[in-house]
Amino acid sequence: MDRAAQIAAKQAIKHAEAVAWHAKEAAKAARKMRNNKQWFPNEVIYHMPWKEGTKYVRPDIHKFRVHPRMSKIEMKNWIEQAYDTPVKKVNTINREGQIGRLWPKYGRGRIYKRPDFKIAYVFLEEPWTPPGEEPLVDTGEPPAEATAGETKE
Repeated sequence: MDRAAQIAAKQAIKHAEAVAWHAKEAAKAARKMRNNKQWFPNEVIYHMPWKEGTKYVRPDIHKFRVHPRMSKIEMKNWIEQAYDTPVKKVNTINREGQIGRLWPKYGRGRIYKRPDFKIAYVFLEEPWTPPGEEPLVDTGEPPAEATAGETKE
């Protein structure tokens, strides 16, 4: 190899090392940004009250609708900071948004999709009532299944 080829090879190696270093620094910056996420309570997380007639309603389990990218750890930290309540664990379910169609008077209609979301079931260390709701009463046992029309004497 002549001298010019050796210099070109060294420059190519230095350039590759510089590109790798910049990629590593960019990854570090992205990790820092990811760790500093801020979730705003009026936009991202909503308390979902239990429906009437739901079995096994317990005051220490609550449902929240959250952003799909929110992790369990972020959810736990958010609840503990916002409501000053200790959290035992968090279970999550990813839900896909509903697909619908708007039918015009003429034509095929327009298809739309609601945004995806995540439901988080938060298990608390102690019973808690959200602000503005009446407290849930835990009987400690499942509700009795009474069927109409059956009587034994």
